[in-house]
Amino acid sequence: MQFKISNIVLRNQLVLAPMYKITDLPFRMICREQGAGLCFSEMINSEALIRDNKSNWQLAETIPEDSPLGLQLFGARTESMQKAAEILIEKKRFEILDLNLGCPSDNVLNQGAGAALLKRPQRISEILQSWKDLGKPVTAKIRISPNVLQSIKLAKTIEKAGASALIVHARTIEQENKGRTDFIAIKRIRKSIGIPVIGNGGIKTKSDFDLMIEKTNCDAAMVGQSAIGNPGVFAELLGKKPLGREQALQAYLEKSKELGFVHFGRIKQQAMRFLPGKQNLAVTEKIQKTKTLEELEKALG
Repeated sequence: MQFKISNIVLRNQLVLAPMYKITDLPFRMICREQGAGLCFSEMINSEALIRDNKSNWQLAETIPEDSPLGLQLFGARTESMQKAAEILIEKKRFEILDLNLGCPSDNVLNQGAGAALLKRPQRISEILQSWKDLGKPVTAKIRISPNVLQSIKLAKTIEKAGASALIVHARTIEQENKGRTDFIAIKRIRKSIGIPVIGNGGIKTKSDFDLMIEKTNCDAAMVGQSAIGNPGVFAELLGKKPLGREQALQAYLEKSKELGFVHFGRIKQQAMRFLPGKQNLAVTEKIQKTKTLEELEKALG
């Protein structure tokens, strides 16, 4: 089933979450091939982007086929967030600009960014308003408060500030990525606003996906943890035959070479995520010792 964010038509209701050190370009492309209708980059540091930090620009690498794409920014200062957004729009092709309001990492929280901004609705409003006239649909990704009424109030603030859609990770900051997903909170937030809501949290199987849509009335579902090392989960959620983990790893390595994605440290980290469990311990130990892509491919046999 299609759905829309502003003027962007998405082919289905499956969205790849923005995940730090996970959702790089080759990984996104495989997720798209497996069925993801919309993909997000990992979070990009607004301050580092303004300083023209090379590693931050790598996070925004894309190609025309990497579409529709959402680039996610994090930061705490309105001026920096506006300037970083303007720079991205000038230099990169993408469809959606997303505000990170959900990252629970201490490093991000200590900067007053990510989930720390949930306590500053006025600042959130200022950032979104600074973006809304830049020519891109704007979204925001939040975590829920233990008090759902606060989350509803924030959702209304985000809508009023000009967001075209809201992503709700239905866990609190303290829960991080563990524990029960609060379907009732998503449903109440969805009922309170007029823009599309994308539900996030705990989707591992097709029944989880179906339940998310049915129980919350959300417009789409975002998949995060279950896609790590397993992009085939998108095919599974669509009721199709998924790419196995080992096949997906080979596809990731081939895609990295094809796209000129030469960040070996990142590729090596990703490779080990495709092969979890004791049965793959010997292989992952070999991977850890590799220093080049050729050595890594040899370690995989």
